[in-house]
Amino acid sequence: MGETAALDGDPAPAPVGLRERKREETRRRIILAARVGSLDAGIDGLTIDAIAREADISPRSFFNYFPNKEAAIAGVIPGTARALTADELDQLPADVVDAVVAIVVAVLGRQVDSTNTDLRREVFVRFPELLDEFRPFWKASVRTASVSVTDLLLRRGSTAESSAVVAPVLVAMCVSVVRTMLARGELDSVELAHGVRPIADAIRSTAEVVTGGPRGRTS
Repeated sequence: MGETAALDGDPAPAPVGLRERKREETRRRIILAARVGSLDAGIDGLTIDAIAREADISPRSFFNYFPNKEAAIAGVIPGTARALTADELDQLPADVVDAVVAIVVAVLGRQVDSTNTDLRREVFVRFPELLDEFRPFWKASVRTASVSVTDLLLRRGSTAESSAVVAPVLVAMCVSVVRTMLARGELDSVELAHGVRPIADAIRSTAEVVTGGPRGRTS
């Protein structure tokens, strides 16, 4: 199965009410205003008042969506991390390393606004320091991904005891590799889904260094 199958196969979102739709529309207006404004004025020159004005909201309302202008520019969406469903777990690659990476990438990707991809990439290229905005979400991502990896291992025959021990270790290693590759510019912060294979390869290379031998695929 393709390495991004689990990432592209998210189930259709549940129907949402008018209030939620309006809230999402407002969030996207804020993100768009923040990104365009940052490219025009720079992060330091951009003000929340300016973002609010362009997004047609009050400055006070801005804080109902984002804690600061940097988070709005980055498009970080708090509280959106969730474990994968049983159907999503069944669509993961057969190889365990690839599957774990796909889980972590899916969990991380859900916490970032996915609209205006070209504009988002331009912002991150110009302001790489925006990656710092994701730091508060690493712990939540590790916890959420660990739940899914535990479920994955159980579904593939591991015992409950070994799954509970191995899952957080695998996830922590994967997240560390993602953070390192992002910091080095070796991974596209916008299109994380495209990084499944290089992340998995980096984990295997790390395992070879630690163990002193190659670690081939399990399938």
